[in-house]
Amino acid sequence: MAGAAVVTALLALLLRRDVPALAFIVALAGGLYLLNGALAPLAELTRAATGLLHAAGQQQAVYVPVAKAVGIAAVVRIAGAVCRDAGQSALAASLELAGAAAAVVVCLPLFERVLGLIGNLL
Repeated sequence: MAGAAVVTALLALLLRRDVPALAFIVALAGGLYLLNGALAPLAELTRAATGLLHAAGQQQAVYVPVAKAVGIAAVVRIAGAVCRDAGQSALAASLELAGAAAAVVVCLPLFERVLGLIGNLL
């Protein structure tokens, strides 16, 4: 994986001066290749974390919103970097704002649960 990243970066760097559009496409294709390679370890991590949380007696209402927020953050970060590489900094900033709002929305059930627990303690 690291070799593919280095080769992609070097190739994109060499092409950037003469053919910027092709350099962007090479970098994007390399990024997609690396993301595809990361899917299997991420799936295994998800299975292991789910098993540990079930063994600890935690309910899905606690960890699913957090997992969704982490997924949103990862996608937004990668998409923002792609936008910046394409020279679209304003689009990347808008995307990051929308991603932050989406993360808050998916965490609302968790916030409600925490507030309910605090209310029960008082």
